Amino acid sequence: MATPRGPRGGYTAGRARRTQILEAALLRFGQDGYRKTSLARIARDAEITDAGLLHHFRDKQQLLLAVVEHWHDRMDTQWQRVSESVRDAFRCHVEDTAETLTMPGMVELAVVVSAEATAPDHPAHDFFAHWQEKGVKELAERLRAGSHNGELLPDLDHDGIARECVAVDAGLRQQWLASGRSFDLIPVMHAHLDRLMRSISADGQGL
Repeated sequence: MATPRGPRGGYTAGRARRTQILEAALLRFGQDGYRKTSLARIARDAEITDAGLLHHFRDKQQLLLAVVEHWHDRMDTQWQRVSESVRDAFRCHVEDTAETLTMPGMVELAVVVSAEATAPDHPAHDFFAHWQEKGVKELAERLRAGSHNGELLPDLDHDGIARECVAVDAGLRQQWLASGRSFDLIPVMHAHLDRLMRSISADGQGL
């Protein structure tokens, strides 16, 4: 099939090239970390020229923010596969976290940038504030649905539990990095969610 031409074809090709750059940067940042990765290296990985990369991203910081947003979009897509069950959602979160830990550079990137973005004048402040509250809201809604359908106990503090889960998740990742990855994060996360599920589920069962 012929390559689309004209403005629409150029737009489609441009979006495809941008995604190609983001995927290359995501992999390289995940393997080598942000500080050790150059734009020239990402351009080579994406099989484009340095000028071609700079056409889409004016500097490394802009690329970084785009990669973080791209990463979160991928997580959103994965989350859509999860059933309405809170227990299944917790299990899938542990599985997704295990996959994420295979790219420690991205874990470090997310932790560092999200901490820096707490400053109101940081370019990623609005994105991270929105992302964090979105995560809390979506989990709280899932917990409410669980109480409504009988999977969870009634009269729970759904908003409080959701915020606690988000805080524990972020804290464990930060501890894992600060300790030099000296402990296995996944069993700790699983144990936390298992205890939580036992305390809020109608059947008293964990994960």
